[in-house]
Amino acid sequence: MTANASSNGAAPTALQPLPAGVSATLVRQPCFGAASRNPLRPCANPRLNLAVTPAPQIARSVPNTPCRLIRESPAVCEFGAPAGRAQATIALVGDSHAGHWRGALVDVALAHDWRGLSITHTSCPLSKAVRRLPTPARFRACAAWKNEVFAWFTRHPEVHTVFVSGLSGGMGVYPSDGRSQFQTSVAGYIAAWSALPATVAHIIVIRDTPKMLADTNACVAVAVSARRPPGSACAVARSAVLDPDPLVAAARRLHSPRVQVIDMTHFFCGARLCYPVIGGALVLRDVTHMTSVYSTTLGPYLLGAVGALMASWKS
Repeated sequence: MTANASSNGAAPTALQPLPAGVSATLVRQPCFGAASRNPLRPCANPRLNLAVTPAPQIARSVPNTPCRLIRESPAVCEFGAPAGRAQATIALVGDSHAGHWRGALVDVALAHDWRGLSITHTSCPLSKAVRRLPTPARFRACAAWKNEVFAWFTRHPEVHTVFVSGLSGGMGVYPSDGRSQFQTSVAGYIAAWSALPATVAHIIVIRDTPKMLADTNACVAVAVSARRPPGSACAVARSAVLDPDPLVAAARRLHSPRVQVIDMTHFFCGARLCYPVIGGALVLRDVTHMTSVYSTTLGPYLLGAVGALMASWKS
């Protein structure tokens, strides 16, 4: 399903404290970030045409949305409503492509008084497929993390909803049972979700973001210097950077009310192009990972999408 918009195009109000180098003046501008692509109320602010925050030169060093570590193994950190007043508990689980959605999910958690728990591991999605990793140590660490996560969920029946996302493309796994890498990835996600306890009533798949090219952020910096709008000047073909997502394919194959999909692609791409700068916000900090700034501006729209799913739970 496509996210429902719930913002009127005003500047975001739930942004986390801004790291050094991120312009507070720009962030508070109307139509900043995802608000400029609100499908129900399109929004334009000419003052943002040549703006980019964070600057491409510092994007890699801008940290993810804050999250307080509460457990070491598996590493679990918390966000959203404090445990003492939370109405329920949710979890965000997967590789770094799950982690970069935390900025948006903060809005969802706070709006519903949910305690959010982030459980992520770099290059290690929660899947029964075996990931190709560059060293034996990383392979063992990923396998151990998965086992710890499944065991953790059995001890935490309070988690009613799990949000998952992961690197799209479906490559990078060892194919099994005569399947392609993509189909092996699909089967691996289905098996992983089946291994979660029944206390996890809802699994929400957030479709992965588009990627960018290795030189896209350099292009953005050059465009700004040349006084050209970087979003359009450095846009890339949607067909080149929006890969098929095995998590979405797995959810579609299941046809289960337990597993549902939110697709936010509209906030990154048009019909033909995907944009590296949207409403003055730099979308990706590197080739594949969203900036915490842009993720946070997606919060109102992810909240709307989750609300639409919740309405279907009650029907």
